[in-house]
Amino acid sequence: MSLLSLDFILLALATALFMWTTRGKLRLIGFLAASFFYAYSHLGAGGMASTLAFCAAGFACVLFVRRYPDRVWVAVTVLTVGFVYCHNYGVLQLLLPGGLRTSILATAGLSFLFFKILHVVIDTASGTVTRMSPWRYLCYCLNFTTFLLGPIQRYQHFESQWDGKTEAIPAQFEAYLDAVNRVLRGMVKKFVVAEYLAAYALTSDAPVATISLLDLQLATYVFYVFLYFDFSGYCDIVIGVGCLIGVRPPENFNLPFLAANPSQYWLRVHRSLTVWLTDYVFNPTYARALRSRWLASHPLAAPVFATMVTMLVAGLWHGTTLSFMLFGLVHGLYLVVFRSYEYAVIKIWGRKALTSLRATRAWLVASTIVTFHFTASAYVFFVLDRARLLLILEKL
Repeated sequence: MSLLSLDFILLALATALFMWTTRGKLRLIGFLAASFFYAYSHLGAGGMASTLAFCAAGFACVLFVRRYPDRVWVAVTVLTVGFVYCHNYGVLQLLLPGGLRTSILATAGLSFLFFKILHVVIDTASGTVTRMSPWRYLCYCLNFTTFLLGPIQRYQHFESQWDGKTEAIPAQFEAYLDAVNRVLRGMVKKFVVAEYLAAYALTSDAPVATISLLDLQLATYVFYVFLYFDFSGYCDIVIGVGCLIGVRPPENFNLPFLAANPSQYWLRVHRSLTVWLTDYVFNPTYARALRSRWLASHPLAAPVFATMVTMLVAGLWHGTTLSFMLFGLVHGLYLVVFRSYEYAVIKIWGRKALTSLRATRAWLVASTIVTFHFTASAYVFFVLDRARLLLILEKL
């Protein structure tokens, strides 16, 4: 079901009207039916069955950690192994015979669903999520505004809006008009601008053996811009629809082209993923690293280790191949170089000098251009497979 289709528009309008006029269990049933219909339109019967099975496994893990919160690692391991198996990661070729591996379980939206369920399990174990019925849990998992491509919404945020404790938007005509305008802007970004750029963007079947390095670089730049308009346009549409139905997804983009360093870039692009990775991967890894005698004795060792682990997870979450792993590690390297540069400047000249340097217009422009170049260039790993990447290395 395309976001531009009449089916989606009617689904969004019908759900908004239903959510405005109903309460209690009827409201829940209607929202769940709309979300189920949307997911089914993308997954079919088989994909829907495996998705519901994954949701059921997640809720079983929630019940488990409620009773045994100190064994949350067991639930996280079970869900991670299940996710890796469903996606048929390359490492399984070394661990399982071919007859036991399958790709049919790798359904659309599974990566986002995996992180949403992990969040609920971990927060239940920590006591942050204290109550949740199976039906409310299923509404959260299948919420059609965040199911397919995010943004990654926290359960507490979803629940607060569902119960009316916080407003998705003010109950004013102007706010609803802004939501409709946002949907329309998103459609222009995704179905007009991104569609136009797609013809010039780097593709997975690019003839890298014959294309010049300059043309390759330009095509990579265009892909980066295309991806922004395509994904941010999608997010504008679902956030606008979420505003209308009363459950607004979190913001996901804030002009990443204007990022002046790699750290700022990750807070501007796919922000819900960045915040999730920070809370559930970087922070616990960094805390554990600080307890290590060797890592704690070196000022940069602990943050470097935590950063590389986090970006490795980010890369593998995006895809199952070596190219995606390299995509994550390259971004991790960018962050490590940036933090090392910051540390060196502060160590030599002090924090005030770093602040003054960042405030100069020339430095801001230069750092923004450099950040754009390197972050855009990293998308060559996002698009091309290992064979084509090796051809590029030979040309270099």
